[in-house]
Order: sequence, then structure tokens, then C-alpha cells
Amino acid sequence: MRVLGEGLEAAALAVRATGGSLFIGQNADSLRCVAACGPDAKFVIEHGVPLNPRLARRALDRKTAFIVSSLTSDPQFSTHSSHETALALLAPLHNGDQSLGLVQLVNPKSPARFTARDTRIVAGLARYITTSLIQTSSLRRQEGLAAHDPLTGLRNVRELNRLLGRAVSSARRGDRDMALMFVDVDHLKRVNSKLGHAAGSEALKRTGRALYEAAAGVGDVFRFGGDEFIVVQKHASKESAHALADHLRSHVAASTGGPMRPAGRLPRITVSIGVSTLMGLRHLNGQPPRDLRARLMTTADRALFRAKAAGRNRVVLATSRDDRF
Repeated sequence: MRVLGEGLEAAALAVRATGGSLFIGQNADSLRCVAACGPDAKFVIEHGVPLNPRLARRALDRKTAFIVSSLTSDPQFSTHSSHETALALLAPLHNGDQSLGLVQLVNPKSPARFTARDTRIVAGLARYITTSLIQTSSLRRQEGLAAHDPLTGLRNVRELNRLLGRAVSSARRGDRDMALMFVDVDHLKRVNSKLGHAAGSEALKRTGRALYEAAAGVGDVFRFGGDEFIVVQKHASKESAHALADHLRSHVAASTGGPMRPAGRLPRITVSIGVSTLMGLRHLNGQPPRDLRARLMTTADRALFRAKAAGRNRVVLATSRDDRF
């Protein structure tokens, strides 16, 4: 928001305004003040004081900046404020036909009036603020996409590495256990070969959704890649981790089969799960979190291999023998 505040201050300075506010929102009811300058800036920001609704609707309906006077009823400058709005210059912020908000500048210094030139200046600065808003929104969307798997919507390996390292460090500091679960979709290649890759993608989406539902509140779910997912349980014991893993397994089996669009039917999907716990690893003391993270994943992967070898659609808890170098 710093760039937006700087844009607002530049606009106020350019037209000699003693105060101003930047509001973000797509309609008069949703407008919120995100930046302010002038003697009452702190009051306006802290109290989230709204703009006069009638004036806000008028501003958002326009495409160009305009000047209004006699605004002592503006709730921004109420009896709690030492300031009264006698004159205001407003400029709407638009991205095509979409309203993004507006800029309001008030009470210019000598000469105590806004001019046509001031209106043009503020309109130009409003375009700069609009561009900053659009870029900020686009960056946030890109950051969100970079952190999530596009097929399932789950967080991806990048996010897994970030969260898992912190979870391991936190568990070691608190001298408590945590768990990691490697989840593999059973016979996904068979689904692809019989029903096509679209069905395979649908199987992965439904599996991801089922895992997310079953782990809600107790575990974080990530798409690891291919037909594999990972679930991290930050507070766990061997017993609770095994119980959660079995719940994940049964929920996937119960909720993934059924009709597909536009046609066809997806068979019941099952998963195999390998579970490792931090306290189940050997020689924890002195091990850096990065090494412990890698050992958790390797140990869970070995338990998963044993689950698949034993017939699939089952949970296997890792033992100390799985934690070998």
C-alpha cells in the first residue's frame, strides 16, 4: 500500500490540497479507505470513516474527475475531527468498465479553489494509482498461482518445502511429534489407459478434494506431483497419525467414484499411504531441520512402497528400519 499512499500524497501536493483519501471498492457500499494524507489522516485510517454515500455513488458512476463544494456533511470530517470539507476534487478509478475506487482531495491552499488544470492533474495521477492497483492485484494472483497446483488447487512442492521446514523446526523446539504422509493413487495408469487422460485428471482432482476434506483442521495437503500427494500433521503421535491416514484412505475410497462430465463414470479410487513420524526417526539430536525433513519424506516413501507391495489401499506406519541411510 506504500505506493498507493505515495501516489495520493503526490496528487495532494500537485493541487495544493490540505488533505485527501484513497478509497478501494467496486461500489459505494464496499468502499474502504486504504490511504490518507493531511491533518486528519490518522483519524480517517484508524476509524475507517466512510465517504458520503451519495457522493461516492456519483463519483463511481463517472469516468472523469470533478469538483464539488459545501461538503460539511461528509462523515470523514465529523464532529470528532477539527477539519471541515468545504471543497473536494474527486477522481474515479476504473479498469475498463470495472470500478476500483476513487481519490478524494479536499480544501486547497491559496488559491482556495480547484482549477480545471488541477482536475487534469488529478485525473492523470488517478490513472497512475489505477495502474498500481492492477499490478498489485496481478502480482498477488501470480503469487497464488505459483504456490498452488493448477490441476487440484492444492499447495505445491514449493509450499511444501517452505511449510515442512518450519513445522520440523517448531516440533523440535517444542519437543513434540509430528507426522508426514506420502499418499499414492492406486492404479492411476489403469484409469488413464482405459478411460483416457481426462479421466485420470478427474481422478486426481477428486482425490485431492477428498484428502483436503478429510484433513481439514488437522493436516495440510499438498500435491507432490504425478499421482502422489503429501499430508503434513503438525501435532501428532503414531496413533493419531495412523488414525488420520486411515481416515484419509477411507474418505477417498468413499467419495471419488461416480459420473463424469460430459459422460462416463469414474471407478472408485483408492490410495496407499506411508506414514512417518518425527519421533520415529533415529538420532534426532544435532540433526538440522533440513536433514530431518528429508528423512521424514524418505522414510514415509519407504513405508508407502511397503503399502503398495502388500496389496494397496492400505496404510503402513514407518519403523526405524525405514530410516536408514
